[in-house]
Amino acid sequence: MEKLIEEVLQDAEKANEPGTLSRLQILEKGDDATSPMIASELKSAGYVYIYDTRTGDRSLCNRNMLPQHLKKKRPDGSTVFTTVNPGIETKKGTFKCLLHADSPDRAHYDELGFATCKKANLTSRFQVMRHMQKRHKMEWAAIEQERIDAKEQADRDFQRMVMGKVMGDVKEVKEVKPEVYESNKDRKARLAKEGE
Repeated sequence: MEKLIEEVLQDAEKANEPGTLSRLQILEKGDDATSPMIASELKSAGYVYIYDTRTGDRSLCNRNMLPQHLKKKRPDGSTVFTTVNPGIETKKGTFKCLLHADSPDRAHYDELGFATCKKANLTSRFQVMRHMQKRHKMEWAAIEQERIDAKEQADRDFQRMVMGKVMGDVKEVKEVKPEVYESNKDRKARLAKEGE
């Protein structure tokens, strides 16, 4: 088994070093009294790509950790990772993060100072919500608070309208429709249908 792992280690697909540190890079400029601090030498075992044997997902792995990852087994006894691409196509979604540059609310989010997110391969609305909750916690909280405030305002407006009708002193009844979330895909389909 050890000999097999050694052979796999040698054949593994090499990956670039993560991070931005390079040889002869200035780490600290120093001042008039001290010399600058420079990275004179970089040593690393190197990185390789490993693949999940069931999903085909590619991960970056340090060569020092490769034997441990290759020994991992699933409850059924099959291996978890391999250094050979299994050729499994991963399903990619079309839903985008709410903070994506193509978001219809992007102008409002820019006013609020929210960063732009490039994530555009989520597979469902639920994943969009979870992505927002995990990756953009503060932005998600602000968006949710705005949604709750708008819903409460719509409810109050509706109650006023109903009370006005009951009391008989409503001169003009304004219909208030609650805001409904619509994905970019659904919006494009609706606009295309309306344009026909």
